[in-house]
Amino acid sequence: MTIFPSDLSVVDRAVVECSQALYFNIGLPTATSPSSYPTVCINNVLTNITHTTAGTTGIGTPTGLPAGVTASWASNTITISGTPTVAGTFNYSIPLVRGCGAVTATGTIIVLPVNTAGAASSTPTICVNTLITNITHTTTVATGIGTATGLPAGVIATWASNTITISGTPTIAGTYNYSIPLTGGCGSATATGTITVTNTGTVNTTGAASNSPILCQNTSLTNITFSTTGATGIGTPTGLPPGVTAAWASNVITVSGTPTVDGIFNYSIPLSGGCGSINATGTIIVNPNNTVSIASSTPTLCMNTALTAITHTTTATQGIGIASGLPAGVTASWANDIITISGSPTVAGTFNYSIPLIAIPNIGSCGEVYATGTITVNSNTVSAASAMPTACINTPLTNITHITTVATGISNSGVSGANGLPAGVSAVWAGNTITISGTPSVSGTFSYTIPLTGGCGSVNATGTITVTPANTFGAASSNPTLCINTALTPITRTTTGATGISNSGVSGANGLPAGVSATWA
Repeated sequence: MTIFPSDLSVVDRAVVECSQALYFNIGLPTATSPSSYPTVCINNVLTNITHTTAGTTGIGTPTGLPAGVTASWASNTITISGTPTVAGTFNYSIPLVRGCGAVTATGTIIVLPVNTAGAASSTPTICVNTLITNITHTTTVATGIGTATGLPAGVIATWASNTITISGTPTIAGTYNYSIPLTGGCGSATATGTITVTNTGTVNTTGAASNSPILCQNTSLTNITFSTTGATGIGTPTGLPPGVTAAWASNVITVSGTPTVDGIFNYSIPLSGGCGSINATGTIIVNPNNTVSIASSTPTLCMNTALTAITHTTTATQGIGIASGLPAGVTASWANDIITISGSPTVAGTFNYSIPLIAIPNIGSCGEVYATGTITVNSNTVSAASAMPTACINTPLTNITHITTVATGISNSGVSGANGLPAGVSAVWAGNTITISGTPSVSGTFSYTIPLTGGCGSVNATGTITVTPANTFGAASSNPTLCINTALTPITRTTTGATGISNSGVSGANGLPAGVSATWA
């Protein structure tokens, strides 16, 4: 036992102690190499590592041990134990105490992380019998892989340089959820992913009726649909009529729209995505609309006069049906897409005609279409006289009128006594009315005839005017003188023009003596 004076410092004491130890050949402290240089998985209990020591009374604070691992000393043995919680390579150092010199126990512990497998580099959808683009998973710690499950037939998995590689050509369609276990390293890890293998894309129509519709130009198409499998969309369609388009959604192609031109359209719609080169095909028949032009003219002509032909140009028709509304004597015919209306109308009037077009058989021209127009057939007419008066000579005549149609005037307009009228009376025409007026200066019965001018046909306004002469009377047959209460010999006076006398038969009337009257016959 070494006795130290009470006033020595710690350093001095150590020097003295070491000097004595060397003097007495006691020796420096020692620590053996570790019992192992372990490689252990993270979070796994470490098999104890030991160092045998000599010439020390304990250990200082270790450095470099992984978290979860500690060192202790007893009976000249350092024991390293615990459960490492972090991965890495740990070069530790444990100092010995109460010895001479700087002596440490050293060693290495390798803590491995848990095996990991990264996500698949891709989750492909590929066609059956098509070479797959390699799928890779990056691994850590693992030293290989076990038996893969869930891969499609024709596809395998290999491991090298911390990478799983999946390759090959799948020969069966389906959805494959694969699992590849890692080997070596720490923990139970599996690489997983999905490979979808599709059949060759197919397309089916929903039925023959919707596949090959027949419709009229400018009429909305009832949607045509195709069910698809394998495809992810469609390419650019060809052969569809203008106004019609195709769209794809939820494995269905829909063809819709309103065709704006006629014809037979054999269309093709390529599928995109999926496998193989597939097209949806069909036929749309768009029938033309019957059309007819307006009439080449809307004539006004005289009855019994040949009509200058009226024409209508047609399309998409094979002829015409029965015309309605044409005047008697006029007919319609069709040839080379032209309707021709001709003839000589035998009745007057305004005729609004309609001629139906006939669709072309087996082509299905569309629309109920009519050629329409108006023909006006004129004939001079004149009404009966508004009156057939009896007027006194030299007395103004109450106007007589005749209503005319079509005429543009009369003969001898304004000429007194013309056309059988009495002298002093004339006829004029204005606004489709003949007006007869004036003061007749001669008596008699006048049957007049006034020819219409212009318009169509030879037509006359006729009537009768009776002009009576002025009343006259002759001298009395006598101027008698007689006795009261004695019968008067009749007195007579001859009249012209009169039709009677006032107060006929009234005794004492008109200045006659009482008991005397006058009568006319």
